[in-house]
Amino acid sequence: MKTRTLYATLILSTLFWGANFNLGKFVVHATDPLSAAAWRFLLAGLAMAVYMLLAEGVDWQGLRRNLLPLAAMATVGIFGFNVAFFFGLQTTSSVNGSLIMTLNPTITVVLTALVLGEAISWKQMLGLALSFCGVVTVVSGGNPAALLRHFHFATGDALILVGNLCWAAYSVIGKKWVRNLSAIQTTTSTMLIGAAAMIAITLATHGGSMPVPSAQGFGAIAVMALFGTVLAYLWWNNGIRTIGPARTSVFFDLVPIFTMLIAIALGERVSAAQGVGAVLVISGVLFSSGALDAWLNRARATGQPCRTAA
Repeated sequence: MKTRTLYATLILSTLFWGANFNLGKFVVHATDPLSAAAWRFLLAGLAMAVYMLLAEGVDWQGLRRNLLPLAAMATVGIFGFNVAFFFGLQTTSSVNGSLIMTLNPTITVVLTALVLGEAISWKQMLGLALSFCGVVTVVSGGNPAALLRHFHFATGDALILVGNLCWAAYSVIGKKWVRNLSAIQTTTSTMLIGAAAMIAITLATHGGSMPVPSAQGFGAIAVMALFGTVLAYLWWNNGIRTIGPARTSVFFDLVPIFTMLIAIALGERVSAAQGVGAVLVISGVLFSSGALDAWLNRARATGQPCRTAA
């Protein structure tokens, strides 16, 4: 029963993350991207701060010791990612955005190899190639030849890709330079620093005021902050602690699926190129993460045929 509950929370985490793209698409039409990003992480940072105080208190010594890498993580991974995310959703679809973000585990593998010197296996290289082909299929609308002849990413797709790089850098910076600081302390501090930066930029560009979105827009931002940021993060880390990062990471592949289903429910059309791209990207992630091997090995160990859930 506990395992079922764990899997349910991981599925809900990916549902919330998938919904972030649909909600974000709505939010950028209700307010400007900078204000949306600032409100989202102000709410998320305050909620995480309350949780941190109740769960651990504040590790002031650890925060002071890691101030520079935390500031770098906040600048790149919170400020950079969210500005690119919200501005990108102004001109690309929620489905494209979620599919491009699914490339993140593979990009993280490459950055980890470059920065930390970790070797890349041939399976990870194959996964990278498959995922890249999937993203090219999506951003080219199913016509990669035309993209090669006139190399041009749609602005929104390019911004989501930049955000993807920022989020991968966030993980790598934390792994290389943050020392002896819990995940909750790290996440809360980077959220609050990133929110402060976004609020400062928003105030500077809006004459000293921060626009307040409509009631519907603010509600969507609150859902993104509390469900698609705080709750999803806590559940995801519980999964990593309980069943390990490899088995947990497989659930990330559900993010674009949920985004697509929500988009279809809202009346948006999903193109054949997006469907093919989704298959390629998810296949690449499975190869890169080793999840496919783990699944096959478990099937062989139990002597049962490989089956997918009904």
